[in-house]
Amino acid sequence: MTRVHIVGAGLIGASLGIGLTAEGWDVTIDDLDPETARLARALGAGSELGQEQPDVIIVAAPPSAAPEVVARALTTWPDAVVTDVASVKSSIAKAAHETGQGHRYVGSHPMAGREISGSLAAQGDLFKARPWVICRNGATDDAVARVQAIAQALQADVVFMEAVAHDAAVARVSHAPQVAASAVAAALGTLHPDDIALAGQGLRDVTRIAASQPGMWADIARLNRHNIVATLDHIIGDLEDVREADDIGEAVTDLIERGRLEVARIPGKHGGAPRDWAGVTVIVPDKPGHLVRLLQDAAAVDVNVEDIGIEHSPRQSVGLTTLYVLPGSAQRLVDALESNNWEVVRS
Repeated sequence: MTRVHIVGAGLIGASLGIGLTAEGWDVTIDDLDPETARLARALGAGSELGQEQPDVIIVAAPPSAAPEVVARALTTWPDAVVTDVASVKSSIAKAAHETGQGHRYVGSHPMAGREISGSLAAQGDLFKARPWVICRNGATDDAVARVQAIAQALQADVVFMEAVAHDAAVARVSHAPQVAASAVAAALGTLHPDDIALAGQGLRDVTRIAASQPGMWADIARLNRHNIVATLDHIIGDLEDVREADDIGEAVTDLIERGRLEVARIPGKHGGAPRDWAGVTVIVPDKPGHLVRLLQDAAAVDVNVEDIGIEHSPRQSVGLTTLYVLPGSAQRLVDALESNNWEVVRS
């Protein structure tokens, strides 16, 4: 049985420990804060490290500390494979190779998280069906296999990338979107609350991740500065083209059309090709049990709900609930819901 030792008992570290322990792995966990470590162990994230030597070290330290902690782990445990879970990989790979033990280091990045942090928020199934990037960085086949086995035990979707390519990609799909969403949300600062009450689902969709805790974002921005700035330059260039266009309508149309083409490339359900679902919007009272009844009524006519969106009315105790279904099922769903006295919104 592979012995795994986790360094760092926050949300990701504790979730790793809980998940691997539940799968029968031999897990120990520690943290610079003894109380954080104690809490993680109490939650079932592993036991305290004794005299036994671990086979794999997982560094779940903050991004700014990860290079140093990885390098120290390679020295402290000379026979162990060392990996980490930070969202920026190149700087950590560089630190690992400078120790002369880079063949035992495998970069990894489970792309999962929650809007709340800390070991109390840990979940053993946090990584299930989520992408888990593995960066070989010159590691041995055995080292890569050990880290891959951890990701597979947690039912993650393993993706292999080089560290440089990973950092460029996450700047576009994760880091810059966080900055852009926060900028859109921050622009609301000049509005009166009555004006903000006019917000629809579009604004909520665009700014959802703006509710993220700032915590580690400063570390991520510093470590991946080059790629983030390059992505922001690209976005700013498009916005400047709109602002300076002689025909702003034409410029907006062009930008939206290019955006539509790129959105179509974002993976859909189960990682497959995106599908054009039909939306059936229903007025649902904001009271216990109504949403469950709506979904039960859809299931009763054998209509599978592929996705769901909820928009709450700021001044009424109702919500607009949109059920996204296969286009061929939409009319059957509408007929069934109306026969059950649901108020379907006709567009």
